[in-house]
Amino acid sequence: MLRNLALPALLFSIMILTGCQTVFYKERPKKDDSSIIQPIPVPEKSEQPVVPSRPEEKTLPPAETHAITIREQTIQTPAHLDGRLVLGINETASLPNLNLSMLAKLDTGAENSSVDARNIQFFERDGKKWVKFDLNRTSKGTVQLEQPVKGIIKIKRPGLDSVERPVIHLTITIGEITQAVPVSLTDRSKYESPLLIGRSFMQDLAVIDVNQKFIATKSVVSSNNRKAVVPITQKSYTRATIKPVSVKGLTTLGSVEHMALPDSGTILKARIDTGALTSSIDARDIELFQKNNTDWVRFQLANSIGDLITMEEPITRFVRIKRHGEESERRPVITLNAQIGNITRPTQFTLRSRENYEYPALIGARFLEKRALVDVSREYTSDTKQP
Repeated sequence: MLRNLALPALLFSIMILTGCQTVFYKERPKKDDSSIIQPIPVPEKSEQPVVPSRPEEKTLPPAETHAITIREQTIQTPAHLDGRLVLGINETASLPNLNLSMLAKLDTGAENSSVDARNIQFFERDGKKWVKFDLNRTSKGTVQLEQPVKGIIKIKRPGLDSVERPVIHLTITIGEITQAVPVSLTDRSKYESPLLIGRSFMQDLAVIDVNQKFIATKSVVSSNNRKAVVPITQKSYTRATIKPVSVKGLTTLGSVEHMALPDSGTILKARIDTGALTSSIDARDIELFQKNNTDWVRFQLANSIGDLITMEEPITRFVRIKRHGEESERRPVITLNAQIGNITRPTQFTLRSRENYEYPALIGARFLEKRALVDVSREYTSDTKQP
């Protein structure tokens, strides 16, 4: 019986072994089979990193632009010195009570102001003296005015009779200064400026710079435009540069100074007069003569102690002096070295008798140019004071 069972068991074992081989054979592919899984090749190392690809970026449309105007301006602002406003030799003055404006000249040689008035007529109103006149060269042309008379002044004229002028009060504004001051009425048709501003307006408030004009208020001194292309949201604009009035390097002189003439050892008191262009000295007994075929002049000059000394000088030129209501006068001009404080320079002087004037010398604007300011609130600021 066992023998009969052993044979089938043997056959079963052979079948199992044979089946296992068949399964193993089917799971192992042949070497040339196309389904063989090949190893993934490893890329060689590169110095440049591999940048992964990105999706394509969208290009934005260009921003909208337009052209604008840029205005570039230089704005001049007023200057102050020791709390006083610096004024130029010429300024625009307004008469606020009359709603007028006029061109004014700043004159440190005059005590009071004067204005171009013509057709002057006196009359009485309510028992008081009034004056009617034509005010000329204003912002509204010629204007007829009536004002109460505040007084009469006499004007000295060398070699001529003094003249009388009516005086009124006017409120005048120049820059930040507003003053009610006495103003004499006179025909100023021969003068460039219809209004002359004297020391009573400037006192303690202003310093005069003969080198400049129209500096009392803020003003645009230069302006130009340029185009620029900018985003459409930006608009035209003004770019301003602030430039204060400069008085750097200028010496301040008072209304009266001691002036030295080093070549003759003479010291004279001098009125500083921005209203005059050329300086003058007290010359008496003037004689013209020829020397080496040139014009010379001999004259008497009062020295520092009042003695008269004889001087002879070559004539630089002749000048004609305007005189109110009279013909102009021809006067000789000489050149002398003059010194006030630390300012020394060759200076032209007209020769004329100043015997009836308080000061034997007058210093005009040419001496002051590019060198000095004038503060009428001060006197004898220089180093050449007479003992």
